[in-house]
This record gives sequence, C-alpha cells and structure tokens, in this order.
Amino acid sequence: MSLQARLIKAVTRRTIKRSGLNEQQLVRHLRKVFNDTPVLTLLPRGVTLSRVEQDGFTGDRISVKQPSMTVLYLHGGAYIGGITKTYHNLAGRLAKKLQADVYLPVYPFAPEHPYPAAVNRVMEAYEYLLSLGKHPQDIVIAGDSAGGGLTLATLLHIRDKGLEQPRCAVTFSPASNAFPDDTILDALDPSDAMLSADIIRTVIDIYLPNPDDRSHPYASPCLGDYTGICPLLITASTDEVLYADGKRVRRAAEQAGVKVEWIERPGVFHVWPIMVPFLPEANKDLKRVVAFIRACS
Repeated sequence: MSLQARLIKAVTRRTIKRSGLNEQQLVRHLRKVFNDTPVLTLLPRGVTLSRVEQDGFTGDRISVKQPSMTVLYLHGGAYIGGITKTYHNLAGRLAKKLQADVYLPVYPFAPEHPYPAAVNRVMEAYEYLLSLGKHPQDIVIAGDSAGGGLTLATLLHIRDKGLEQPRCAVTFSPASNAFPDDTILDALDPSDAMLSADIIRTVIDIYLPNPDDRSHPYASPCLGDYTGICPLLITASTDEVLYADGKRVRRAAEQAGVKVEWIERPGVFHVWPIMVPFLPEANKDLKRVVAFIRACS
C-alpha cells in the first residue's frame, strides 16, 4: 500500500466515515463532504472541458479534438450527493488515453428524488448519446459506487428496452444490493476507511423508501439477469463494506455468460481508481481499465 493511500485513508476516515446519523443528518453530512471536492483539476494537454445543457442531458463534456469513442461516466455519492467536478481528472485521462469524449451527467438525488428518478435520468443520457449519432459499439458506460449501481441498472434497462448494448462497462466498487448481509457489513466495517455499515443501511432507506422497490434489478442490480449484457470490469477493495456487492454482481454476470474482468486490492479504499493522478494504485489500475476497454469489440 502506497503512502498516498495511507494518507487518503486517514483523511476519509476522519472526514467521511460516520455512524449513528439519522437520515436527515446523513444527507447533510454526505452532501457537505461530496459536494465540495478539494481535489485540484489537472487536465492533460489537448483535453478540454465544456458544459452541456440539452434536452435529455445536463452535465459536463471532457473531450479531445477528434474523439473516436464516448464514455458515459456516472459519478458516485450514495445516490444523495456528489458533483461532476470531482471526476474531471479521471475523465480527462480517459479522454486522452482512449481518444474519447467523456460525458458526466447530472442526475437527481434522494431523498427529494428517490428511486427510480436517477435510473430514468441516466437512461435518458444514454439515449441522448444515441441521438447524437454515437454508435453503441463506441460507447462505454462507467461509474463508481452509486454510479456503479446506476451503470449496472442502465445496462439492464438498455437490454429490457430492446436497445443495443454499449461496447462495455466499468464499475468501481458498485453499490448493487438493497438487501445486504448484516454479518458481512459489520465484519468489514472496521477496515473500511470511508463508508460504514451504518451509512449503507441508512442510504438504502433514503434512496429506496418503498421496500417493494428494493428487489427490482434496477434497484438491486446484483439480483438481475445479465443475459445479453456487454463485458464488465469490476473493481473492489477487500477492505470495503461494498466488497460483497461487487462479488455478487460478478457471480450473476458470469452465470449469464458475460465476460467479467475483476480487479481487487487489499489495503486500498472505496473507489480508489478515481484518485488519478495522485494515487499510484489508481494510476496502475487505470492502465488495466483502458486496456480492457480497448480489447472489447
């Protein structure tokens, strides 16, 4: 484990990880820490940032001059908060390495807009890309944490609507299960430097206030049938409370014959790959992500 990883874990444990907050307190806390990112934006040379506000899509576009591929990146934030700016460094490197344009959509948050508002908005974003003339074979859908869950939900939604699957999908520590095993959550709670078992349980109540929704595959993608879904890359830290979520998605996808690339690391924190270029482990694993995307066809 790198020195940078140790430092980030120390900071996130102090600033993000909490237990014992009620729903209103957790919403305020997560929006405070996720919506005011301290990360400096360092875009690679030749990569530009612009704002898009169109019917079907509101958000950021980070692009090279002549993109040949498109990434739809869905940010994390527990379905409660988060901002696209946090992901400009990652998006910039994906744009540069893949010669791509990367779209970072804004989507609605719970509790004001609970499930399925975010799922529907992200589906609109995919359809927006198709309306621009983007071919599905040149589109990658990616996301982290809640955005990873939305990525999986979108793949299932695309299939269920009879649309063509994208080239592939990438999920960093995806949140995928509204019925977590309390024994597993509690066992991993001490080693997770960012999220707590308590946060996971409360977020489920906030995002999915109607218990009847929780078994729907768009709400709990690990319960989905992955027949006909594009290749998947999944990352998960063995130390994080969502480790089991990633493993369940992997199992469901592989049972349906989906090609899955699995990256796990001990000692790192939830969604570590988003911390490029500051984290050595993120820089190393981004190379694997780019190689996976290029190899898919």
